[in-house]
Amino acid sequence: MGRIDQDTVNRIIDAADIVEVVSDFVKLRRSGANYKGLCPFHNERTPSFSVNKARNICKCFSCGKGGSPVNFIMEHEQMSFQEALRYLARKYNIEIVEKELSAQERQAENDREAMLAVNDFALKNFRHNLHDTADGRNIALQYFRHRGLSDAMIERFQLGYALDMPSALIDAAHEAGYVDKYLIDTGLAGVSERDGQHRLYDRFRGRVLFPIHTISGRVVGFGGRTMRSDKNLAKYVNSPESVIYKKNLELYGLYQAKSAIARRDKCILVEGYLDVISMHQAGVENVVASSGTSLTEGQIRAIRRFTNNVTVIYDADAAGIKASLRGIKMLLSENMNVKTLLLPAGDDPDSFAQSHSAGQVETYLAENERDIIDFMVEVLMRDVNANDPMARAKVVNTILETIACIDEPVKRQEYISLCSRLMSIAEEVLVPQLNIFIAGRYEEAEKNIQREMARASISDIGKEEGGKNDGQTQTSPDRPLLDLSGNKLKPFEAMLARYLVRYGLLYIINVENDDKSVTPLTTFDVIQSELDIDNIVFSNAEYAAVFKAVGELRHGSWLADRDRRLAEIESEVQTKLEEAREQIRQSGGSMAQIERAEAEVSLSLKGFREHAVNDFDMQYCQSHLINSPDDLVRATALDLLVDKYTLSKIYAKGGDTYSEHDNMYELVQKALCELRNSLVTDLIANLTRELSALDPADADAALDLLRRIADYKSYQQRLAGALGDRIILPRR
Repeated sequence: MGRIDQDTVNRIIDAADIVEVVSDFVKLRRSGANYKGLCPFHNERTPSFSVNKARNICKCFSCGKGGSPVNFIMEHEQMSFQEALRYLARKYNIEIVEKELSAQERQAENDREAMLAVNDFALKNFRHNLHDTADGRNIALQYFRHRGLSDAMIERFQLGYALDMPSALIDAAHEAGYVDKYLIDTGLAGVSERDGQHRLYDRFRGRVLFPIHTISGRVVGFGGRTMRSDKNLAKYVNSPESVIYKKNLELYGLYQAKSAIARRDKCILVEGYLDVISMHQAGVENVVASSGTSLTEGQIRAIRRFTNNVTVIYDADAAGIKASLRGIKMLLSENMNVKTLLLPAGDDPDSFAQSHSAGQVETYLAENERDIIDFMVEVLMRDVNANDPMARAKVVNTILETIACIDEPVKRQEYISLCSRLMSIAEEVLVPQLNIFIAGRYEEAEKNIQREMARASISDIGKEEGGKNDGQTQTSPDRPLLDLSGNKLKPFEAMLARYLVRYGLLYIINVENDDKSVTPLTTFDVIQSELDIDNIVFSNAEYAAVFKAVGELRHGSWLADRDRRLAEIESEVQTKLEEAREQIRQSGGSMAQIERAEAEVSLSLKGFREHAVNDFDMQYCQSHLINSPDDLVRATALDLLVDKYTLSKIYAKGGDTYSEHDNMYELVQKALCELRNSLVTDLIANLTRELSALDPADADAALDLLRRIADYKSYQQRLAGALGDRIILPRR
């Protein structure tokens, strides 16, 4: 199955009406210009799910889910982007035209499909072995039943068994027509060298198999547990990474758990395969596992598709808890709401679920779920002597390092207050140390961004058509500004990204070139050229992705589509003009009256033309972003496009009002100045620290630092003047 042709994608997006699509699943009622209903993604009694027909988007202002018709179907039906497009194409009777792939793309697609096919074959083979062979029934099936697994769970998770023979799977695959390349690429077969010859062997022989599914249900890998008692054998063997299997993106059980996670708005995180299966068997189905690997950002993003709430289950092993703190920090850094649950001594999720009824498991989870900081204080302080101040200080620092991962100021303050109460330490003592850890986190982020910048700079994208400087921009001192403080800069980058999503392709200023010709610049052109001047790049991934996506539109399909729309608008204008002139002639009147009427019509049509063009430019950008195949672009664009409370006018000092896009150039310049000011503030602070640490005897270096600090302060004063003599920074 190829990719859907872009023209077909555009037809589907144009045809899909958000009210019609959502109405298939939600009862809507009109509320002003919008529609409202109960959110289909979480349980609620008061409608908070809003559908905006004009913008063709929906959003729940309680759980945050929604988007374009495509995104709604993806979320509600748990489909991929391509699957959702096909669903809407069927709904609106649109014929699917698939893109003609290049030879290289076709080969890559063929390789991927062949690897998935050989995994499907292996899955059927392993399941056959489990149920239809003597060894499978007597060894593997008895093992699963000994572990308390029901036949229903064995079937649901598609468990299997690899015969304890050197090449049973390989021989069966050859007989079915599968070639060695894909057996090796998927990791089903390993290669050994003996007597100068390459020999294939079954990687999973003699093991029970736990297939690993993607979110759409395709098998991309396997985890195998040995049935032998040989201690020299690894207990578990997993599929290696491949084109189809990325360990840092997959979570075991997510395919089976995704509906329950979305329904309950919570994901329970455990460690192993059997932990997941036993919890499902106990009736707790919103459970996944990281499969023995450290939790990764990709896995957290997979969870975040369905919920922002995560409960991590631990057994009573304090050493294991301490070792898993990195995963907790990552969850907090990704703005997840984290709770923890400690099982009784001697239990893990598997044994606990096996020894309790479904009702008992649910009750225990509900009554013993705890806040992460409260949990950490209890667990980490267990073995600490009350009279050992160094050990207590170490625990406090561990907890503060965790709190430092939280970006939301209110939540961070609440955790500091909780830590202060639990540890009997004044907040005034904790806050300075917390700030040190936050600064350390920012410094580490700076290093990571510098590494990324060394590989590639996103600001290079689309430079060939970038706009020129209008000559009025205040440029920085001799040292270029670099975006190295992601979380500090987030509010400023968010504002620029908001302008890009809403007005990225809107022409907002004309600049005069050296040859006296005039070049119109879009909002994207202005932002790109200004950032290029100071070598600034977006440091937050979601805003960088939006910037890139708008740039691709700006230098891609937009101009050609715009020319076609301009021709249509001009035709509409001419039709309206002829109709108006005919009415004027029929109404009669003096020549002066006719000329006055025609002048009014011309002025009115000029406004119609301008509005129609601007509307196309804005809608084109917004529509493509909220329907992007990139999950990050789509979600970020929706957040920036949908406001719960919207002011349609900006009020000036004199009482006049104007819409936001009427003053877009000035607003963009203001946002850029605020971003620059934040960067300069950090640079001045860094230089001041360098000066303090300098050897007093090094007078030349001190003078150089003082000169640079003075230059930056002078530049900051010019920025302050541009912003109205006063800069108000958001609280960090």
